[in-house]
Amino acid sequence: MHPILLKLGSFTIYSYGFMMALAFLAGIALAAWLAKKENIGPDKIFDLALYVILVSIIGARIFYIFEFWADFYANPISMFYIWEGGLVFFGGVFFAIIAVYVFSKLSKLSAFKLLDVLAPATALGYAIGRVGCFLRGCCYGCETTVSWALNFPGVPGLRHPTQIYASLAGLLMMGILIFILYRKKFDGQVFSIGLILYSIYRFLIEFIRVNPRYLFNLTEAQWGSALIFIVAAVLYFYLSKQKKITN
Repeated sequence: MHPILLKLGSFTIYSYGFMMALAFLAGIALAAWLAKKENIGPDKIFDLALYVILVSIIGARIFYIFEFWADFYANPISMFYIWEGGLVFFGGVFFAIIAVYVFSKLSKLSAFKLLDVLAPATALGYAIGRVGCFLRGCCYGCETTVSWALNFPGVPGLRHPTQIYASLAGLLMMGILIFILYRKKFDGQVFSIGLILYSIYRFLIEFIRVNPRYLFNLTEAQWGSALIFIVAAVLYFYLSKQKKITN
């Protein structure tokens, strides 16, 4: 693994922080390009990005701190060391959705149009961000004998490189969502399908990730994925039904 990308004297660039910055930039660029499909000016995406970046990082960090509070108990100031890693995607998305909704109201834009544009961009950002996890050596999988298994620093045995699986899944989801965006039948369709795809992928990959197990031997992420799947499925059918009614 390669947790430090560059070090010049006291100046250090961490691989995780660099990849997260790249993830946001790539996501913003893709969203600005896709916004034309929804007749949304790229300037609106750039304005929104400022709020989404800040709010999503805060949300992702808050969720991580709650999940791994024991890691910060001895050194609370480390809660602010986000460049070293430690963000929960669920938290980032949840807070980002709130930011998009507020921005849409202030800008008099359709929240679902914005979310449809942001869904593929988020998938791209997720794919790039997981490369940061791989370089840092976190979020690895369970022990395995597959030929592509890797050894992670400080972790015994050969493990599934689940960060790479996640990155590939993100790229696949991005492709699917862009395809749907240009053929969508109602606002919110891409967003809801994006949530459904992510919840399915995350539920499945958790079976080979190293995370604490709880009720029915499932992880917190799996229970969260199940909830997101239900909410997204209900949202999809509700929006599709509303579309039929208005037609």
